[in-house]
Amino acid sequence: MEIRYTPIPQQRSIWAYIIAAANALFFLGAFVVGQETALVLGAKINQAIVLGQWWRLLTAVFLHADLLHLGMNTYALIAFGPQVEQIYGRWRFLLSYLTAGLTGSAFSFLLNPYPSVGASGAIFGLIGMLGAYFYRYRHQLRSGRAALGNILFILAYNLFYGLANPRVDNWGHIGGLLAGLTLGWFLAPLYVVVQPDPFRPPQVMEVRSPRRWIAGLALVGGGILLVLIAGILRWG
Repeated sequence: MEIRYTPIPQQRSIWAYIIAAANALFFLGAFVVGQETALVLGAKINQAIVLGQWWRLLTAVFLHADLLHLGMNTYALIAFGPQVEQIYGRWRFLLSYLTAGLTGSAFSFLLNPYPSVGASGAIFGLIGMLGAYFYRYRHQLRSGRAALGNILFILAYNLFYGLANPRVDNWGHIGGLLAGLTLGWFLAPLYVVVQPDPFRPPQVMEVRSPRRWIAGLALVGGGILLVLIAGILRWG
């Protein structure tokens, strides 16, 4: 018997490229004002955060130490970001990217005493979202199990590399990954197959569940708050 696969609804990616361009503009701006000055003003610096400079948890996500750092994160963002945005939609993608970036900064604030910058925590969040999605649909998607295996390999390799390289903020990666896995599960699209026209092939439609989205965001938001409180107690 022939097996027919019905395409799933997807959105065109926009935000992934906008964020990549914003990262490049931030890097150029840092080059103009002075890289050291930009890092002093916007990097994740624990003692500055304790003193009330909370914006560093977000600005650090858009700053990069050098051109190689920017290039590697831009490559990863373009490799994974559009796929996440096509699956989850533009606004869920943007909200998840920023939330994963904040979570990575919060974990780094608690567990990494050194200054850090970079979008890698948010990018690990995107990879975690893909992992959650392909796990949920590993049996329904034609390449679901193969894609899940690739995601697990990428995560294992990069986490091991982070452990082996002391310059890498692995706690930021882990924080972003945990946020991505959680958001990826709660914000994942739920599909139903409908056939409004009996003379045409069935279609896959998404059933939206705002309550489930809010629950996922609240869970991650509560986790960020607890981690930040623990960080203040540790460094303050």
